[in-house]
Amino acid sequence: MRNALILMVGLLWPCYTIAQTTQSSFLRIYTEEYAPWNFTREDEVTGLNTELIQQLLDKLSLRGRFEIVPWGRAQLFTQTQADSCFFSAVRSAEREKLYQWVGPLSREYVQLFSTDPAHPKFNQFADAAELLIGGQTADAYTDYGMEQGLKIERIAEIPVNLAMLQLKRIDLWLAGSVGGPYIAAQKGIRIYPVASSADVFELWMACNLQVPEAVIDNLNRTLQLSKQDGTLDAIMQRYQE
Repeated sequence: MRNALILMVGLLWPCYTIAQTTQSSFLRIYTEEYAPWNFTREDEVTGLNTELIQQLLDKLSLRGRFEIVPWGRAQLFTQTQADSCFFSAVRSAEREKLYQWVGPLSREYVQLFSTDPAHPKFNQFADAAELLIGGQTADAYTDYGMEQGLKIERIAEIPVNLAMLQLKRIDLWLAGSVGGPYIAAQKGIRIYPVASSADVFELWMACNLQVPEAVIDNLNRTLQLSKQDGTLDAIMQRYQE
């Protein structure tokens, strides 16, 4: 009986391994419209961080499906779908235990922007506490701004923030130091930073806790190699041209 049980386990083990590999070889990857890190171009999800993640998947023979959704929904899907991740996310203390992390993919500061080149500048965010700031729903940058004493109206979509800034329905817009100007320029809008965070924020890919740990480890290991072999530099160069 014992030998029969061992034989049965031996026969089933390869099947289990194949199933586990198949399950972990595909990832649903969510993000938002936040150029240049992640955005839609000609109905395809692209961007600096998107291309970097795709390179990691290719090197590991993993398949991924990228999808643009509202930022709050990206986080909800990743928490409730076992084979899912989202990016470009700040790795905050509140989020730390909710996900497994791959990164950092990139870095930027948080800034306050105006459409007026002559707008007074502030030494710190708290100096703008009397102004109405446009921020984003379920956003770590917005959380940071509120912790600094800013009065922020949370808005679901980034383009709406820009429109409200142009219409002067908000006084300033809170966004990343790289992403904010890039998005505005794509829409033909010139914005000017009037305050900057003292802290730099790293952007990561956050994955569901059920994604196999080996997949996360391999992604992180391959990411570090990509930073060393010039892959990341080559991608960044394309977005600076």
